[in-house]
Amino acid sequence: MGNEILLELLREDLGKGDITSDAVIPKGTALVAEIIANHEGVAAGIEEACWLFKKSGVSAIPKVKDGAHIREGTKLVELSGDARKIFAVERVALNVIGRMSGIATMTACAVEIAGKEGSHAQIAATRKTALGHLDKKAVALGGGWTHRMGLYDMLLIKTDHLALVGSISRAIEAAKRKAGKMKVEVEVRSPAQAVEAAAAGADIVMLDNFRHEEIREALKKLREAGLRAKAKVELSGGITLENLHEYAKHGADIISMGCLTHSAPWLDVNLRIRGFSLKRSP
Repeated sequence: MGNEILLELLREDLGKGDITSDAVIPKGTALVAEIIANHEGVAAGIEEACWLFKKSGVSAIPKVKDGAHIREGTKLVELSGDARKIFAVERVALNVIGRMSGIATMTACAVEIAGKEGSHAQIAATRKTALGHLDKKAVALGGGWTHRMGLYDMLLIKTDHLALVGSISRAIEAAKRKAGKMKVEVEVRSPAQAVEAAAAGADIVMLDNFRHEEIREALKKLREAGLRAKAKVELSGGITLENLHEYAKHGADIISMGCLTHSAPWLDVNLRIRGFSLKRSP
């Protein structure tokens, strides 16, 4: 599925062709170039970028592995081949590396912040993505959890579902019949609902947009009811790098952060020409 996204991005950018390169670069001009990281971070999208170049007939050699911590000036990919083909793929490849590396870098930072608070919580992504599976893969490369990849691989009963069903217990019972081996998660709005969901058999209870005092109350009630070990607790809603340390102190099992994919700053990367052989007209 990731390759389909990449091809669509390339088709959209190319349209009828790279009219600038076709106009000014002679056919058959050979180029040697490299992709460089202009900031430190966590590399991601290297595999995808290389696949795009190779798909277009360009030699692309990865110089770092996805998930590797990189420094400013690190060479990420070596390229050689037809100049027109390299320039046709360049921007899409740089966009993919820049976005995915930015997400991976931000995720790694979140994991580090939570760890400093003594938290063992999984830092999770949401479905607030632009590049779908590619964004989720970047989260995983940064040390996070992809959570649901889509609507098909986990049952998440949200408050809108509950508004139609009218009962947490009835919704969980129906979900369990369909779930098979998949997890069933329930989004709740109060500590009392958290207890109800855990008692009804939810695998994960999401405390969505809870204030800190409500989180503490919900965890206390779950412990008092003997349910804390029976369901994982997820914190969600407005959690950023700036306030993550406060949420990490609660001892939840999962902390989901939409900002990992909708607000991560891109890692700055660029293409640098190392040499070329210009074919001149006779």
